[in-house]
Amino acid sequence: MAMQLMRKKSIGISLMVLGVIAVFAVSGCAGNGGVSTMTDTTKGGIIGGAGGAAIGAIIDHSNPWAGALIGAAGGALTGAVVGHFMDDRKKDLEKALAPQINAGEASVQILADNALLVTETGSTAFAPGSAVVNSGFIPTLQTIANVVSTYGKTTIVVIGHPDSTGTQAQRQTLANQRAEAIRTMLLGMGVAPVLVTASGNPNSRYMDGRAEVVIHPVVSS
Repeated sequence: MAMQLMRKKSIGISLMVLGVIAVFAVSGCAGNGGVSTMTDTTKGGIIGGAGGAAIGAIIDHSNPWAGALIGAAGGALTGAVVGHFMDDRKKDLEKALAPQINAGEASVQILADNALLVTETGSTAFAPGSAVVNSGFIPTLQTIANVVSTYGKTTIVVIGHPDSTGTQAQRQTLANQRAEAIRTMLLGMGVAPVLVTASGNPNSRYMDGRAEVVIHPVVSS
Protein backbone atom coordinates (compact mmCIF):
# COMPACT_ATOMS: atom_id res chain seq x y z
CA MET A 1 0.00 0.00 0.00
CA ALA A 2 2.89 2.35 0.75
CA MET A 3 4.14 1.90 -2.83
CA GLN A 4 0.74 2.77 -4.28
CA LEU A 5 0.38 5.91 -2.18
CA MET A 6 3.86 7.35 -2.70
CA ARG A 7 4.01 10.74 -4.32
CA LYS A 8 6.59 11.63 -6.93
CA LYS A 9 9.56 13.49 -5.47
CA SER A 10 10.84 16.44 -7.42
CA ILE A 11 14.32 16.79 -6.01
CA GLY A 12 16.90 14.16 -6.86
CA ILE A 13 15.26 11.03 -5.46
CA SER A 14 14.56 7.97 -7.53
CA LEU A 15 10.99 6.89 -6.78
CA MET A 16 11.94 3.27 -7.27
CA VAL A 17 14.81 3.47 -4.78
CA LEU A 18 12.64 5.20 -2.20
CA GLY A 19 9.82 2.75 -2.74
CA VAL A 20 12.00 -0.30 -2.24
CA ILE A 21 13.47 1.11 0.95
CA ALA A 22 10.08 2.11 2.31
CA VAL A 23 8.35 -1.19 1.58
CA PHE A 24 11.23 -3.18 3.00
CA ALA A 25 11.33 -1.06 6.13
CA VAL A 26 7.58 -1.38 6.66
CA SER A 27 7.84 -5.15 6.53
CA GLY A 28 10.76 -5.01 8.93
CA CYS A 29 8.78 -2.89 11.35
CA ALA A 30 5.80 -5.19 11.19
CA GLY A 31 7.99 -8.17 11.91
CA ASN A 32 9.49 -6.48 14.95
CA GLY A 33 6.37 -4.92 16.43
CA GLY A 34 7.36 -1.43 15.32
CA VAL A 35 4.18 -0.47 13.53
CA SER A 36 1.96 -1.49 16.40
CA THR A 37 3.82 0.86 18.77
CA MET A 38 3.93 3.88 16.45
CA THR A 39 2.06 7.01 17.42
CA ASP A 40 -0.81 8.39 15.35
CA THR A 41 1.59 11.04 14.07
CA THR A 42 4.05 8.42 12.81
CA LYS A 43 1.29 6.32 11.26
CA GLY A 44 -0.02 9.43 9.58
CA GLY A 45 3.33 9.89 7.91
CA ILE A 46 3.18 6.43 6.39
CA ILE A 47 -0.49 6.49 5.44
CA GLY A 48 -0.03 9.95 3.97
CA GLY A 49 2.25 8.45 1.37
CA ALA A 50 5.81 9.47 2.16
CA GLY A 51 6.98 6.24 3.78
CA GLY A 52 9.65 8.21 5.59
CA ALA A 53 8.64 6.87 8.97
CA ALA A 54 9.30 3.42 7.60
CA ILE A 55 12.69 4.49 6.29
CA GLY A 56 13.56 5.58 9.79
CA ALA A 57 12.72 2.17 11.17
CA ILE A 58 14.70 -1.05 11.23
CA ILE A 59 17.01 -1.47 8.23
CA ASP A 60 18.27 -4.89 7.15
CA HIS A 61 21.67 -4.89 5.46
CA SER A 62 20.45 -7.53 3.03
CA ASN A 63 18.23 -4.89 1.45
CA PRO A 64 20.13 -3.77 -1.69
CA TRP A 65 19.23 -0.13 -1.03
CA ALA A 66 20.09 -0.12 2.66
CA GLY A 67 23.70 0.82 2.00
CA ALA A 68 22.72 4.05 0.26
CA LEU A 69 20.41 5.07 3.07
CA ILE A 70 22.82 4.16 5.85
CA GLY A 71 25.63 5.88 3.99
CA ALA A 72 23.62 9.09 3.66
CA ALA A 73 22.70 8.89 7.34
CA GLY A 74 26.32 8.40 8.37
CA GLY A 75 25.67 4.96 9.81
CA ALA A 76 22.96 3.13 11.71
CA LEU A 77 22.27 2.51 15.37
CA THR A 78 21.98 -0.81 17.18
CA GLY A 79 19.06 -1.53 19.45
CA ALA A 80 21.04 -1.16 22.65
CA VAL A 81 21.94 2.49 22.08
CA VAL A 82 18.94 3.86 20.19
CA GLY A 83 17.14 5.24 23.23
CA HIS A 84 20.23 6.93 24.64
CA PHE A 85 21.20 8.40 21.26
CA MET A 86 17.76 9.88 20.64
CA ASP A 87 17.48 11.18 24.20
CA ASP A 88 20.74 13.06 23.65
CA ARG A 89 19.41 14.46 20.37
CA LYS A 90 16.30 15.65 22.21
CA LYS A 91 18.53 17.49 24.68
CA ASP A 92 20.52 18.99 21.80
CA LEU A 93 17.34 20.21 20.14
CA GLU A 94 15.87 21.59 23.35
CA LYS A 95 19.07 23.48 24.12
CA ALA A 96 19.44 24.90 20.61
CA LEU A 97 15.72 25.68 20.34
CA ALA A 98 15.38 27.19 23.81
CA PRO A 99 14.58 30.68 22.45
CA GLN A 100 11.90 29.29 20.12
CA ILE A 101 10.44 26.99 22.78
CA ASN A 102 10.35 29.77 25.37
CA ALA A 103 8.71 32.08 22.83
CA GLY A 104 6.05 29.46 22.10
CA GLU A 105 7.18 29.06 18.49
CA ALA A 106 7.97 25.31 18.59
CA SER A 107 7.66 22.27 20.82
CA VAL A 108 9.84 19.15 21.12
CA GLN A 109 8.86 15.76 22.52
CA ILE A 110 10.09 12.18 22.32
CA LEU A 111 7.67 9.55 21.07
CA ALA A 112 7.20 5.95 22.17
CA ASP A 113 9.25 4.63 19.24
CA ASN A 114 12.25 6.85 20.15
CA ALA A 115 11.40 9.31 17.40
CA LEU A 116 11.51 13.03 18.11
CA LEU A 117 8.56 15.25 17.25
CA VAL A 118 9.08 18.95 16.55
CA THR A 119 5.81 20.81 16.02
CA GLU A 120 4.90 24.27 14.82
CA THR A 121 2.68 26.28 17.11
CA GLY A 122 -0.13 28.64 16.25
CA SER A 123 2.33 31.54 15.98
CA THR A 124 4.55 29.78 13.42
CA ALA A 125 1.91 27.85 11.49
CA PHE A 126 1.18 28.44 7.82
CA ALA A 127 -1.12 31.34 7.02
CA PRO A 128 -4.63 30.26 5.95
CA GLY A 129 -4.58 28.92 2.40
CA SER A 130 -0.79 29.36 2.14
CA ALA A 131 2.03 26.87 1.56
CA VAL A 132 4.75 29.45 2.28
CA VAL A 133 6.80 28.50 5.33
CA ASN A 134 6.30 30.94 8.19
CA SER A 135 9.51 32.92 8.70
CA GLY A 136 9.18 32.32 12.44
CA PHE A 137 9.66 28.58 11.92
CA ILE A 138 12.79 28.86 9.76
CA PRO A 139 15.25 29.05 12.71
CA THR A 140 13.70 25.85 14.07
CA LEU A 141 14.18 24.10 10.73
CA GLN A 142 17.80 25.27 10.57
CA THR A 143 18.41 23.81 14.02
CA ILE A 144 16.87 20.49 12.99
CA ALA A 145 19.02 20.42 9.86
CA ASN A 146 22.15 21.18 11.89
CA VAL A 147 21.45 18.42 14.44
CA VAL A 148 20.64 15.81 11.77
CA SER A 149 23.68 16.74 9.69
CA THR A 150 26.02 16.82 12.70
CA TYR A 151 25.02 13.58 14.40
CA GLY A 152 23.54 11.59 11.50
CA LYS A 153 21.85 8.20 11.97
CA THR A 154 18.39 9.70 11.54
CA THR A 155 15.79 10.37 8.87
CA ILE A 156 13.13 13.05 8.77
CA VAL A 157 9.43 12.85 7.97
CA VAL A 158 7.56 16.11 7.43
CA ILE A 159 3.80 15.92 7.95
CA GLY A 160 1.72 18.82 6.70
CA HIS A 161 -1.71 19.66 8.05
CA PRO A 162 -4.52 21.52 6.27
CA ASP A 163 -6.86 24.35 7.16
CA SER A 164 -10.26 23.52 8.60
CA THR A 165 -12.04 24.73 5.46
CA GLY A 166 -12.24 23.35 1.93
CA THR A 167 -13.06 20.00 0.42
CA GLN A 168 -11.18 16.81 1.22
CA ALA A 169 -9.24 17.14 -2.04
CA GLN A 170 -8.35 20.76 -1.29
CA ARG A 171 -7.18 19.88 2.20
CA GLN A 172 -5.07 17.04 0.83
CA THR A 173 -3.43 19.29 -1.74
CA LEU A 174 -2.69 22.05 0.75
CA ALA A 175 -1.36 19.63 3.37
CA ASN A 176 0.93 18.03 0.78
CA GLN A 177 2.19 21.41 -0.43
CA ARG A 178 2.97 22.52 3.10
CA ALA A 179 4.90 19.35 3.86
CA GLU A 180 6.84 19.62 0.61
CA ALA A 181 7.66 23.28 1.27
CA ILE A 182 9.33 22.36 4.55
CA ARG A 183 11.09 19.39 2.96
CA THR A 184 12.49 21.63 0.22
CA MET A 185 13.73 24.09 2.82
CA LEU A 186 15.49 21.31 4.78
CA LEU A 187 17.19 20.15 1.59
CA GLY A 188 18.38 23.70 1.01
CA MET A 189 19.85 23.63 4.50
CA GLY A 190 22.03 20.66 3.59
CA VAL A 191 20.03 17.58 4.60
CA ALA A 192 20.50 14.76 2.08
CA PRO A 193 17.38 14.24 -0.10
CA VAL A 194 17.12 10.51 0.62
CA LEU A 195 16.80 11.30 4.32
CA VAL A 196 13.78 13.60 4.07
CA THR A 197 10.27 12.68 2.98
CA ALA A 198 7.05 14.64 3.16
CA SER A 199 3.32 14.01 3.06
CA GLY A 200 0.10 15.71 4.03
CA ASN A 201 -2.53 14.47 6.44
CA PRO A 202 -5.90 15.86 5.26
CA ASN A 203 -7.72 14.24 8.19
CA SER A 204 -5.56 15.94 10.79
CA ARG A 205 -7.14 16.88 14.09
CA TYR A 206 -5.10 20.09 13.96
CA MET A 207 -6.72 21.60 10.85
CA ASP A 208 -4.95 24.87 11.61
CA GLY A 209 -1.99 24.99 9.27
CA ARG A 210 0.61 23.42 11.53
CA ALA A 211 3.30 21.05 10.35
CA GLU A 212 5.18 18.35 12.22
CA VAL A 213 8.78 17.26 11.73
CA VAL A 214 9.45 13.73 12.96
CA ILE A 215 13.07 12.64 13.38
CA HIS A 216 13.44 8.85 13.31
CA PRO A 217 16.51 6.80 14.25
CA VAL A 218 18.00 4.56 11.58
CA VAL A 219 18.29 1.21 13.35
CA SER A 220 20.34 -1.66 11.99
CA SER A 221 19.03 -5.18 12.48
